[in-house]
Amino acid sequence: MSRMYSGFARFYDVLQGGTPEPFERRTAELGREVESILELGCGTGAVLDLLPAAWAKVGIDVSPDMLEIARIKGVDAALIEADIRDVALDRRFDVVACVYDTVNHVPVSDWPRVFAVASGHLEADGIFLFDMNTLGRLRDGAGRSETTVAGGATVTIAISDEGDDRYDWHVRIEGDHDPIDETIAEYGAALTDVRRMLTDAGFTRVEVSGGRDRPVDDEAPRLFFACRR
Repeated sequence: MSRMYSGFARFYDVLQGGTPEPFERRTAELGREVESILELGCGTGAVLDLLPAAWAKVGIDVSPDMLEIARIKGVDAALIEADIRDVALDRRFDVVACVYDTVNHVPVSDWPRVFAVASGHLEADGIFLFDMNTLGRLRDGAGRSETTVAGGATVTIAISDEGDDRYDWHVRIEGDHDPIDETIAEYGAALTDVRRMLTDAGFTRVEVSGGRDRPVDDEAPRLFFACRR
């Protein structure tokens, strides 16, 4: 996984930016001032960079290329190269976040490990926020391709169904450089299975949203989770 996004890294921010729709609302619902956040799969630090300067911020990512861009941008956070399935820090946070379908990049058999990491790093009254591409979105996207002009380059993404709920995103970037080809795997899981994994990780309150009043099921484009222990 460490080389994932190696070629795509410098185009990531222009294609994916800002904070996911329910993120700011959910942190406000914590009921007190947020003082700290741990982001699992922070990438180039695009989310951390938008959060209040007063928060203590830590970002974890397995990609050295993405973290280097975060450092060049001057993201005000402690940035650690590590696997989100195994990271163990000697501290807890008000918020743990894992957004922009980061969890989909991990084989579903390892999602319980990610959820256990999140649970283990939360303050007692903290909140774990994450989102995922649904099985419906991944299945609908298979066999299609999409082209975007970003950062002075043409980015084409085609999705293929590899079986066993794995979907490969074939990325081709063309511009004033040699073409870059990269394959990024995503894995899908049914909502009922995700709820069970969260319960097993110690989360007793799990709220799920489809975003902008969309239905909460496996056919929603994306699901947003707010989890408390």
